[in-house]
Amino acid sequence: MKSLLLIYENAAGEPADELDGRTPLQVARCPAATRLASEGLCGVLARVPSGEGARAEALLAALMGVPRADAWRLARGPLEAEAVGADWATYPYAYRADLVTMDEGVMRDGCLVNLTRAETDQLVGTLQDALDALPARIKTVDAGHAVVMVQQDEAKLDIGFAPWLVKGVDEVPRPEGKRTQVRRKVMERAVQALDRQTINDVRVDLGENPVNALWLWGGGPQVELLEKFGGRPLKGIMLTQSAMAHGLAMSLGLPVEALASPCSASDGTAVVDAEYMAKLFKAYDVVVVYVEAPPELIRGSAADKVRMLERMDLLLTDPLLEAVKKVKHRRFVLATVPAASDGTQRARGPVLPVAVWGAHVVADEVLRWDEISCAEGELKRAEPTEVFGRLVGG
Repeated sequence: MKSLLLIYENAAGEPADELDGRTPLQVARCPAATRLASEGLCGVLARVPSGEGARAEALLAALMGVPRADAWRLARGPLEAEAVGADWATYPYAYRADLVTMDEGVMRDGCLVNLTRAETDQLVGTLQDALDALPARIKTVDAGHAVVMVQQDEAKLDIGFAPWLVKGVDEVPRPEGKRTQVRRKVMERAVQALDRQTINDVRVDLGENPVNALWLWGGGPQVELLEKFGGRPLKGIMLTQSAMAHGLAMSLGLPVEALASPCSASDGTAVVDAEYMAKLFKAYDVVVVYVEAPPELIRGSAADKVRMLERMDLLLTDPLLEAVKKVKHRRFVLATVPAASDGTQRARGPVLPVAVWGAHVVADEVLRWDEISCAEGELKRAEPTEVFGRLVGG
């Protein structure tokens, strides 16, 4: 059995007024995802226990057959640190760090536009000088995005909030208590270091928000993962442009190959091709493709999300489906996870559709891959472990 797991961050959404009360997935024309749903088994991922939060890193690990107890010990910060080269002996705790705009305690912009990788490197250098005394280490991950590693001997997670989740909130939840003391100190020193940076003068002149704060979240220690793929002797590989997924693959001992982002690919140019995928299916039992949410799926309007979902279907889901169809014994799982969790189990919130397609899969009556349709599928509310079992032929 050859298995393909395709996961999109933030594909699921809430009903929007501008879409006449429908979600972006309900409106988007996604023929490849529609085929997977109409010819396969569908459901939605079961809600996780209260307090654990539907975090991308934990759900991804669980969908790859990592035991639940280990999956929910993971945090985004240490996984991203793993991807960029963590020094765990010196800095045993890591956070994801985003360059943001704060205004009198209010998060004005948690996803800065037009901030380049070169500018981020320059700002990270300035921040490192300010953090040496703590001591802490900061490394660039991507434009506007870094990781901060600290000398904090703490086993508990400090997930906090992704900056886009608290944008515009009058009283942004601040780190409190002894366990978050280091995070508070790093954020305070960052504000001082970013004050009066030349980059900000230029951004303000251009009508852009200044970079005046560093927001830390997704904190946790390194986690040793002893089991993947449900303990089965399967060979796997990760394709991704996500530092988090890259770090998880490294932690599991899987090779990683770069995935071009569907949002940056040339118009009409598929992200993967059949020849490339044929080589992967020959060498590996399980191919995991993880797509970190592009800005359109985080801060975009409902219409922006619809266009991006259609683009991802055309440039990635469709060529992957065409490649898998050439394999005799195959399974294809299409799922989505949230880019970040607020750490609570809200009564409402996007449900996470999942579809299982392939050999010996008897289709249910679902016709589309969206939140409402898949909730009526035969899988109902499926645990990630159940979805993994379906993926590898269980």
